[in-house]
Amino acid sequence: MANPMYGQNKADDKIDLLQKGKMLGVKEVNAAETLVAADSGKLIMIGTAAISITLPTAAAGLMFDVCLKVESTAGTTIVASSGDCFFGVVDVQSTTVDNTAVTQVIDHATAIGTVASYDNLDFVHDSATLGGHAGDSFKLIAVDDTAWLFRGTLTTDHANPATIAVINAG
Repeated sequence: MANPMYGQNKADDKIDLLQKGKMLGVKEVNAAETLVAADSGKLIMIGTAAISITLPTAAAGLMFDVCLKVESTAGTTIVASSGDCFFGVVDVQSTTVDNTAVTQVIDHATAIGTVASYDNLDFVHDSATLGGHAGDSFKLIAVDDTAWLFRGTLTTDHANPATIAVINAG
């Protein structure tokens, strides 16, 4: 994208990259952190087994690709900003012999109706209600000024995953 007048649009490179479907970098997160809007478009690599990450306030178009670099344990959490929530379809697949798969579905209307009930994402690699193996990845997209769409599949070591509760009240 050409810059029409000597530096008027300093975001030219970012706009070009996003239009081509390219990421805007990789951010390694190894300690509790609050992401900012400027991190949007980056691959967020979670490199610690028990970590809490807070998202910026939802604004339509903000987007994060997230990858678990290690097995997640209790305490691995992504938290929506105050007044924001998560919705979407979370598939959790067992890695055991029976490969049981279970899905959690939270629609947009339900999530924004009671945001405090859907403001947290939890991950544990060996849980019957969660998932979170090294290499699991998902996308978070702010669809408006309240809600983040979760898109992805997680895995668990648990032989028989039960009702999935990845999206929950924090």
